[in-house]
Amino acid sequence: MLIMTTIDDLPPEGIPYITEKIMDSGAKNIHILNAYTKKGRVEYIILVDFEEKYLDDISSLLALEFGTIGMKLFDYKHIRFPYKLDEKSFLININHCSLESKVKIKYLFDSDEKLISLKAEYDDLKRLAITLNKKGFDVSFSKLKTIIEAEAYINSVELNELKISL
Repeated sequence: MLIMTTIDDLPPEGIPYITEKIMDSGAKNIHILNAYTKKGRVEYIILVDFEEKYLDDISSLLALEFGTIGMKLFDYKHIRFPYKLDEKSFLININHCSLESKVKIKYLFDSDEKLISLKAEYDDLKRLAITLNKKGFDVSFSKLKTIIEAEAYINSVELNELKISL
């Protein structure tokens, strides 16, 4: 289920606290979007994804914390793709120094089990970026992510038809 409410009278400092409480109450995910109302006031649109069994807890918490007098409830169909989480070892060579690290990669497949995409796990990339930076190597998080995911992709699919020249 998805519930939506809006608020226009909450200081932004309270949002992280309330977000944690909502997640602890059974939400799968929460999105808080900035918006403007018809009168030009800043508001937040809150979207919370949860299982139906948490409806009373989450709606009551939203009413308590945000003072909202109404919410919109959406019943939706979630399309879920099959995926596999696999831990890969990477050997990173920078300026004659080597570092071995493990990074979890999430592989997303279509219904024919063909690889659609892949993504390196954030926490592993963060840990690796911090380690590299502590060793004096200025490697940005986004560049490291690109390199790790490209290597994982190259090692996961057949690239007979893909030719890239730079």
